[in-house]
Amino acid sequence: MREKFKKLNELLLEMQKIESISSLLHWDQETYMPENGGEIRSKEISYLSSLKHQKQVSNEFQNELRKFVNIDNGKILSNEINDNDKRFLDRVWKDFHYENSLPQKFVEDLSELTSQSQMKWIKAKERNDFSLFEPYLKKMVDMKKKEADHYGYSTNRYDALLEQFEPGITTEKLDDLFNGLRSRLIKLIEKIKNSSVKIKRVKGKFDEDSQWELGMKIIKDMGFDLKSGRQDKSAHPFTISFHPSDVRLTTRVHEDNFLSSLFASIHEAGHGIYEQGLLKENFGSPFGQAASFGIHESQSRLWENQIGRSKDFWKKYLPILKDHFPQFDSMDLDEYFKTINVVKPSLIRIEADEVTYSLHIMLRYEIEKMLINEGLAVKDLPKIWNEKMKEYFDIIPDSDANGILQDVHWSMGAFGYFPSYALGNFYAAQFFQKASEEIADFDKKIQKGELLPLKKWLNENVHKYGRKYLPDELIQKVVGSSMSVEPFMEYLESKYGEIYKL
Repeated sequence: MREKFKKLNELLLEMQKIESISSLLHWDQETYMPENGGEIRSKEISYLSSLKHQKQVSNEFQNELRKFVNIDNGKILSNEINDNDKRFLDRVWKDFHYENSLPQKFVEDLSELTSQSQMKWIKAKERNDFSLFEPYLKKMVDMKKKEADHYGYSTNRYDALLEQFEPGITTEKLDDLFNGLRSRLIKLIEKIKNSSVKIKRVKGKFDEDSQWELGMKIIKDMGFDLKSGRQDKSAHPFTISFHPSDVRLTTRVHEDNFLSSLFASIHEAGHGIYEQGLLKENFGSPFGQAASFGIHESQSRLWENQIGRSKDFWKKYLPILKDHFPQFDSMDLDEYFKTINVVKPSLIRIEADEVTYSLHIMLRYEIEKMLINEGLAVKDLPKIWNEKMKEYFDIIPDSDANGILQDVHWSMGAFGYFPSYALGNFYAAQFFQKASEEIADFDKKIQKGELLPLKKWLNENVHKYGRKYLPDELIQKVVGSSMSVEPFMEYLESKYGEIYKL
């Protein structure tokens, strides 16, 4: 960044270092921290959140920002400034504006509640008992309503929370997107249900060490740099970054479900490659951060689905899979391709197939709107959840753990996050379509296990820009059009039309 922003960047870097240390504590909490460490850890994380907040709203930071921006309305003060600098200042001001909207005590309380809530969620899920988590979730919902009110909004409280994950998206836009998508997905699912094609499901026991070994090989082939990252196990797979040179992935390994572990590793490596692809020289600056949660999710969904569940990919990796798991020796490529792309309504979002996955997101989106905008009581969540599962999938969860407690997001206070997953599907289809057009012999490269050209294309076209462009600006820059559900639905209808002979 230009010399005149030197002091501003130094202050931003201080805050980023605090955020990285806090993230490290979060990672440890989800992986190796002993159970009794939870109480003090929540206070440590709360302290760091408070410290970062103090620095971001300090007189020193405000005085420096005032040199370039009217901090009351975000207007750039100088007309003699280039587009790059305008974008930088706009992102810095917006971050300040949102942080400055939150009282110090609120930040401390929310941080401590989040840490406590996550631990209670883990225990409630283990014991299959929503009542253990309910009082913490009630506090969290109340806090998120207050947070939205602190931020301010035009017509819809939930919009203020959405903005923190996907700048520019609103409830109105999502309703339009989802309403059109819902009918097409339901129509496709109905055709699949009526198909005469029968697909063999994979069952049996799969050695956990072999699962781990295969997952590690594939994420390395994808280009995830293991000298600048690592993979561990956690209750809920996630990716967290402290710097492009230190990015941590987690997955979970089940003896009776190797697909869950494998595709979680591929998915999280997609996130990790994005974090490693951010320019190190921009660390601390908005340009050194991901464009949005939806763009981030597009990277993991692209690798997991368009690549990892493609026939081209398994032309290379099926023989390697058979070396690890003899159970597949009798299965040819076509049969295996169908096996990993079975469409069947399921209880668990992260294990859902591509066709039904977005319906899981719509269900959560609708419930979040009810909680934030319509006063839905937290105690009624299990009942509402089960009713909507019946409505959307014609199945009812057999337990809290497989129903209302399956996702970590609400324990983190991440209301407004879920729609990013569906948006990620839309972006991923558009990025994949463009990459396959621009990378020479794309299909043949994937068939040979040559995955690095795609990683390089994503580095150059998506990752390196960070938050320089808003999500819709970025998708327009890369593919030449705005975000649309059309490429995603064309991809699904083509792929599953072939599999199920529709």
